[in-house]
Amino acid sequence: MKRNNSLRVLLLAAWGTYMTAYLCRVNLSTVLDKLSAGLGVSVEYLGLASSLYFVTYAVGQLLNGAIGDRVNPYRFLMLALSLTGGINLILAFQTSGALFTVLWGLNGFCQSMFWSTLLRLLSFHAREDQRKNVSTIMSTCSVTGYLLSWVVLSWLFRPLDFRPYFLVPALAALALIPAWLLLSRRIPYEDRRGERPSPPPLPQIAREFVQDRLFFICLLCLLVGAIQEGAVFWLPMIFTGVLDLGENSLLLLVLIPLAKLAGVFLARGTLSHLGDDARWAMQVMLALACAAAGCLVLTAEHTSLVTVLLIAALIAVVNAGNWYMISYLPLYFSGRNIVSTLVGVFDFSTYIGASLMSGALGGLLSRVGWVALPAAWLALSVLGLLLAFTGAGGCLARKGEQRVILISNKTK
Repeated sequence: MKRNNSLRVLLLAAWGTYMTAYLCRVNLSTVLDKLSAGLGVSVEYLGLASSLYFVTYAVGQLLNGAIGDRVNPYRFLMLALSLTGGINLILAFQTSGALFTVLWGLNGFCQSMFWSTLLRLLSFHAREDQRKNVSTIMSTCSVTGYLLSWVVLSWLFRPLDFRPYFLVPALAALALIPAWLLLSRRIPYEDRRGERPSPPPLPQIAREFVQDRLFFICLLCLLVGAIQEGAVFWLPMIFTGVLDLGENSLLLLVLIPLAKLAGVFLARGTLSHLGDDARWAMQVMLALACAAAGCLVLTAEHTSLVTVLLIAALIAVVNAGNWYMISYLPLYFSGRNIVSTLVGVFDFSTYIGASLMSGALGGLLSRVGWVALPAAWLALSVLGLLLAFTGAGGCLARKGEQRVILISNKTK
């Protein structure tokens, strides 16, 4: 199959797979109230289950990212679909809160096998001028997953208990396995593997990671993950319960996935406008995040449409910043064949931040109230902006070029 045709087919399969994976992970936030009643546990207890998920997902990203650069991606994806589909199938018939929490944690580890592997597989087929399009299209998977879970499945299964919310995504994941088996034969991985050097040893990657100061990107990922992923988990409950938006809550909740989608195109448009300077683009996004969070602090006591729109604006600009680090930047490391490893490390940092903030937000909501959340988001946004103007900004500007090369050129 020709290279462009191969990319189109793989991109379609990758998009459908990651969107389905999202259905198998955001279903918990969709069904918190029903699940709390069905399992006989508190919503705060389910918040701890979410924190466990983020921890196992983060650790899994670190391990599976490194593994993903060294194994056949087709087999790894089929294994991931089997595991996450199987776990969600078991969750659909679960009655124990404790066992549910353990299984949800295992689901987090299995979910970590998807993104880095898919991005690596696509990097074999995407030319440099196609990378922005590939990262943009793949970033819409999560938005579609949120919309289908929060809106479509919520509407379809409104009269039912929590079980269909896990059963349907499980069956969808398992149904994708034959498709990847067919693709592995039509577009063999071995055809592209020879065009890239072998992944360097992990000690060498660690040295280059420190040398290129990529740990600054990890710190920024942690802050962005704390704002975005930590907040999104609680938004269905915030809209329906805390802000007491009544019958409009479901309709207004649609704004959040749409805001994430808008963030992807905002990120891409800003990047093009600034001459593909990811450092400046990130600084713009985080400055806007500070403005949105600051306005939320001022309007926190008013449960109005303005509050909802400001939350959507915050999610949009933070997701734009996330796109630069998780989707756009790693593709520039394709020449070193460490795309999967770096995505794993960056995602690990993102979800460590999400884990810490998800549990913290649950405690703040129950003990302090909604007004504490915007203040936390503002503090995190300010810290992120400072990083974007210092170490993290330099990493974004280099886009995969080794720092020692830039230094040596200046000294000639």
